[in-house]
Amino acid sequence: MKILCICDLAILPEAMAPMKNLEKYGNEVILFKDEQMMSVENISNVMREYEQGGADASPANPELLPLVKDVDIIVTHTSLVNAEVIEAAPGLKMIATLRSGMTNLSIALCEKKGIKIISAEGRNAHAVADCTVGLMLAESRNIARGHKFMMEGNWRKRFLNEKYVHDFRKCTVGIIGAGQIGRKVIDRLFAFGCKVIVHDPFMTDAEISGLGHDSVSLEELLTQSDFVSLHMRMSEKTENFISKRELDKMKKTAYFINTSRSGLVNEADLIEALQNQTIGGAALDVFNDEPLGADSPFLELENITMTPHLAGTTVDSFANSVEIIKGELAKMFESSDGILS
Repeated sequence: MKILCICDLAILPEAMAPMKNLEKYGNEVILFKDEQMMSVENISNVMREYEQGGADASPANPELLPLVKDVDIIVTHTSLVNAEVIEAAPGLKMIATLRSGMTNLSIALCEKKGIKIISAEGRNAHAVADCTVGLMLAESRNIARGHKFMMEGNWRKRFLNEKYVHDFRKCTVGIIGAGQIGRKVIDRLFAFGCKVIVHDPFMTDAEISGLGHDSVSLEELLTQSDFVSLHMRMSEKTENFISKRELDKMKKTAYFINTSRSGLVNEADLIEALQNQTIGGAALDVFNDEPLGADSPFLELENITMTPHLAGTTVDSFANSVEIIKGELAKMFESSDGILS
């Protein structure tokens, strides 16, 4: 079989090199460096387009098209494998994405053509969970703001939230989405002694309770939580899952945390809630426009902590991606069920 591995800025050819080990099964493994995905700006722009408009919202790299004409498997990270690429690859049997999400793939077309898709599920779950809890602490305890003021020569100890800065053990944290990342956040919060409540619209109460967590309605979670942390996939069903209606139900002292996808939240409604201080604050790693423009209203707020979409970005996460997919492909080549024949 012929396997084409598409490299980008995050997973360079040297990081993708372990895929070459699959040649021991008689495969040909080709590493392609996608020059269109070799800058942070380009990656951010392309990812924003396909996460908001679907995989076919952007054109594929034209240099990729002649390379896929006789491939059986495509391995990609952030690069597009849209209808344009799939139609140029008549023998394509599988797409393996080195991410947990699949927004860079034309999933409907793959289903129509019987092309199997696998993903590196959970590859950065630990990294995102770590960062999520870090953002909760940074925003509620004014860690980032305190650092900023000290660097400016200002010894500041009073902030907007001074009347509701609590020990974590006194806080209730609402987790929306009990997938791999949500569960790992919960594990970390238990160590602080937090009370954790969970809502997941795609799981039954029994399934959530079976994980050992308290299942509540979305309204109960919003009204009871001191932190609301969002951990769901982006889809038509989850777009704008949090908007003015939901934000208005939160405590005026509660913090909203999003290390998932910006499209899950109506950004204008969130900005309004922060401007009017109808919620206590927010900590965000994802935005509709990345990088943020100099005129972004977020930059004028005092009750927010922001990071530049780096929650899942660790050396371990990228290495995990390659190892997970390499392992899954190796299992298939070692099996005798003919899944790729």
